[in-house]
Amino acid sequence: MYQIRILKQSLAVIVLLLLASACTYDFIELPKPDPVDPTDTISFQSAVVPIFSDGNNCTACHTTGATAPDLTASKAFDAIVPAYVNLDDPESSSIYWYAHPSSNTHGWKKLSLSEAAIILGWIQQGAQNN
Repeated sequence: MYQIRILKQSLAVIVLLLLASACTYDFIELPKPDPVDPTDTISFQSAVVPIFSDGNNCTACHTTGATAPDLTASKAFDAIVPAYVNLDDPESSSIYWYAHPSSNTHGWKKLSLSEAAIILGWIQQGAQNN
């Protein structure tokens, strides 16, 4: 009886070790958008806000009283800066990576690579309300 118990426990340990050793992780590097020319000032109102509102891209869900942040034109800046912007590490800003075309975090609409580049460039330029 004791030997059967030890055999079962040994078998269970072996199975767990086999399962654990079978795990593999593939790290996917997000494609980087083409950088925006640093000499071109990116305007929040004329370049970033249209990404959120044109064609109801983001504002279908992100409006007052719906899903945060409120990305309507009049409230977008105050809703995302500083809460969703990291000036020290722009690529870690959630307003950039959350709906990035390669992310798995946003299940609804995604940014295009060019839209992501505009948002990243705007953050790199200091995320100004211009």
